[in-house]
Amino acid sequence: MVEECLKIAISMNITSRKRLHELIYGELRRKFGDYPSHYIYTAITMALGMYKLYRRISRKRNNIKPPSIEQLKVVLLDDTHLFWLGWGSLKIATHKGHLTIPFKLHEHAEKFTDWHVKGSRIVMLGDEYYLHVTFRKAIEEKEHEGVLGIDVNEKSIDLAIIKPDKVRFVKIDISETKYIRDRYFKKRQSIQRKTRGEVKARLLAKYSKRERRRVDAILHKASKIIAEIVAGEKVKPVMEKLKNMRESMKYGRRMNRRLHSMPFRKIQFSISYKSIERGYKPIYVDARNTSRMCPICGELNKPNGHIYKCRKCGFQADRHFVAAWNIATKLPMCRPLPLAAKVTHEAYGVERIVIKS
Repeated sequence: MVEECLKIAISMNITSRKRLHELIYGELRRKFGDYPSHYIYTAITMALGMYKLYRRISRKRNNIKPPSIEQLKVVLLDDTHLFWLGWGSLKIATHKGHLTIPFKLHEHAEKFTDWHVKGSRIVMLGDEYYLHVTFRKAIEEKEHEGVLGIDVNEKSIDLAIIKPDKVRFVKIDISETKYIRDRYFKKRQSIQRKTRGEVKARLLAKYSKRERRRVDAILHKASKIIAEIVAGEKVKPVMEKLKNMRESMKYGRRMNRRLHSMPFRKIQFSISYKSIERGYKPIYVDARNTSRMCPICGELNKPNGHIYKCRKCGFQADRHFVAAWNIATKLPMCRPLPLAAKVTHEAYGVERIVIKS
């Protein structure tokens, strides 16, 4: 079904679900009369998704081959008429009737028992089949008592908790991700020099997946800690907008590689969905001058190394904490607190958390 839908979409340049449905539904219904009709809808959805992705990539790159299906490894069950999920068994509609598959619920999935099932897909990897289920839950946004400025850097995620009665700083050390990326970069260089052909491709894929898993594990731990701080302090997360950020990274070749390898958006996404799950939706602000502006008097100064010192009022602190503080105070609801000017960030209280893989 998917292959025939894809051929029609490519040959007639169709991106409209309605038009493709009108052209092919009758033919597929006659050809696959034993199958539930909702499989045709999901086949159209999968084919259009593949073709639209091909169109987007071909605009950016040349010599991209049109998509084809040699072996279908994913079956989309994007309709509740095709599957029924119970916490102990799965019922799937097939051309031979309903198939019931018992399964054991993993402990990490227990939190989804009161969520609504949105859709699912069956994925084939080798001789094994996996069921990916998407859940949905309505979250009521909670009232916040302050704001949390979040500054994402290469070696740390720096937090400034701003409340009417206090300012608190937290530095979450994720420098392990930099060392992991450096080690795997050197390993890939060695593989590229010493191997060729299929061996080279297999080793590069193997170590790329291993690197990604180790980095993702650290980012998951860090984002979970931040979400717990958000819920515990009852603060609204504030993060910087990252659009066109990479275009402004124009340093040396070595520094550009380091900075471009950092998954800034992935970190923000992890913090965002974990915070939303706890009832606090993040806000994104323009990050212009957040590392240069004094949070006490508003003077613009250039940081000297890791220390920021204001020429006008004498305030000094870690430049990453200054950036996080300024990100928080970008909100109209938040204003700099009337604190003493000649102080360092140690006076407010600093907590350091180190994340290891």
